[in-house]
Amino acid sequence: MTAKVKAKLVDDPATKAYQIDVETFKGTVQLNGVVDSAEARARATELAKEVGGVKDVKNSLQVRKSDG
Repeated sequence: MTAKVKAKLVDDPATKAYQIDVETFKGTVQLNGVVDSAEARARATELAKEVGGVKDVKNSLQVRKSDG
């Protein structure tokens, strides 16, 4: 399950540029890391939920603050 979630994240244009750590335990996926936008954070949750067997997603991704 972890490998399937990671593969989806790597294949998706919104999330492929980020180092997202994926852990799974009893159908719950934990996402950790840093992304550049709330959209990328939300997309990571969507992708994880699409994987068969995933019951819940705990998204602990941090959105990097831009200096702009």
